[in-house]
Amino acid sequence: MTDDNPTATESNREEGIQTEYVERSDVGVSLTVKLKRGTATRDQDELTAKVKAQTLAEAREDMDTLRAYLHDVAEDVRQIQPNEGEE
Repeated sequence: MTDDNPTATESNREEGIQTEYVERSDVGVSLTVKLKRGTATRDQDELTAKVKAQTLAEAREDMDTLRAYLHDVAEDVRQIQPNEGEE
């Protein structure tokens, strides 16, 4: 059996295991927004959102879209209240 991977070990070649390499590049911009409402332990809502893009302008545009979505989610979360017996 021939293997085109020069870094594969002999045992990997014998078992037919193929090693894949992934090149990671951290290029671009990442924005994270954390929203917290309430101060008491049982009265807090916390949402965290993150966007990644190639440019700051793209990240801001994506964050604006995400912020609108988070606003809708936060509205829904605020409507959920614990039952009186659970407090």
